[in-house]
Amino acid sequence: MQYANAYQESKRYAIESLSKGEVVVKLFEEASKQIKMAILLTEREEFVKSFNCIAKGQKIISSLILSLDMQYPISIELNEMYNFIYTKLGEANVSRDIQLMKDLWSLINDLKDSFREAEKMSNSAKSRGL
Repeated sequence: MQYANAYQESKRYAIESLSKGEVVVKLFEEASKQIKMAILLTEREEFVKSFNCIAKGQKIISSLILSLDMQYPISIELNEMYNFIYTKLGEANVSRDIQLMKDLWSLINDLKDSFREAEKMSNSAKSRGL
C-alpha cells in the first residue's frame, strides 16, 4: 500500500511540473492511444470496449475545448477543430466506422506533433532569453 501511495504521489508531482504545452501534448497522446485501441477493438468486434475508448477520447477532447482562452483568434480556430473531432468521434462510435476512426486518429496525431513542435520552439526561445 505504501508503494502505491508513493507511486501516485510521484505521478501527481510529475504532472503538476509540466508546462501547459506539455499537458496538451500528453492529452493528445492519451486521446491517440484511446482511439487506436478503439480501432483495434472494433476490428475484433469488441464493441462495448471500443465504445468506452472513444468515449474517453471524447472526454479528453472536451477537456481541451474547456481549456481554451477564447480571447485569442487561434483559440477560436482550435475550438472549431476540437468540436469537429468530438462530433466525428461520436459518429464513428455509433457507426463503428473504422476508416473514420483511423482518419481522426491521424488528425489527433498531427495535432499532437504540432503542439510538441510548438512546445520545443517555446522552450528553445525561453532558453535563449527571448
